[in-house]
Amino acid sequence: MRFLVAAVLAVVLMGPSAAFAQVACGTVVGKGEKLTLTADLGPCDGVDAGIVVAGGSVDLGGRTVSCADLDGDGDLPLGVVLTDKKSKLRNGTVIGCSDGVGLGGDGKHVVTGVTVRDSGQDGFDNLPSTGKCKLIDVTAIGNADDGMQLRGDKNKVVRGVSTDNGDDGIEIWESGEKNKLIDFRAERNQDEGILVLGSKNKITKPTANQNATVGIDLNGTANKVSGGSAQSNGVYDLANCDGNKVKKVAFTTATPDCQ
Repeated sequence: MRFLVAAVLAVVLMGPSAAFAQVACGTVVGKGEKLTLTADLGPCDGVDAGIVVAGGSVDLGGRTVSCADLDGDGDLPLGVVLTDKKSKLRNGTVIGCSDGVGLGGDGKHVVTGVTVRDSGQDGFDNLPSTGKCKLIDVTAIGNADDGMQLRGDKNKVVRGVSTDNGDDGIEIWESGEKNKLIDFRAERNQDEGILVLGSKNKITKPTANQNATVGIDLNGTANKVSGGSAQSNGVYDLANCDGNKVKKVAFTTATPDCQ
């Protein structure tokens, strides 16, 4: 049985469809529609996602979208999913969902000022086929797996923060190429701070400190890291520099090919 949020939320909606009478878990915001929350949504369960942004724009209004396993079936819904093309999400928090924010569809999505906490899996997850997205001033804290995953191409994360997650701070998959991390901070994650498996990615002024294993691990090729620091990590501050370019990064420990 679907659980619908008890609160009736005020909404700003502009577009071809009629205005929502209320916002419930599972709401879809389509192309040309704009939605602003004025109260928290959830806890959501029994739906695919708390909110699906299918080409529209959602302002969380500083509010929270939350999930919980209310029916005891062991499954959590996704928090907010951006699909279609040029979907927008801003200004709020997503707590306790399976993945906090998912980016799919044709890409070119924009996420600004969103914090994801305590997800059952990843904080932010970008599908391999979804590229050219921008994540600006986003934060991932205390998620069970990775804080952020970039699996597509040509995405940009600006001033991202990923701390205290159960696995890596951010992982760029083998399928992820030509992504950019600018002023990214990954600290106190239970595995690696910044793990790069793909190629031709660019990381500028990162901070990767106090992670359990490696601060910055470059397993792909033709990646570039410049500026910033990797310090006080459990095994190495820098690893696997061969085939990549690393310059002006402050570190103490590293694999031989990074010395």
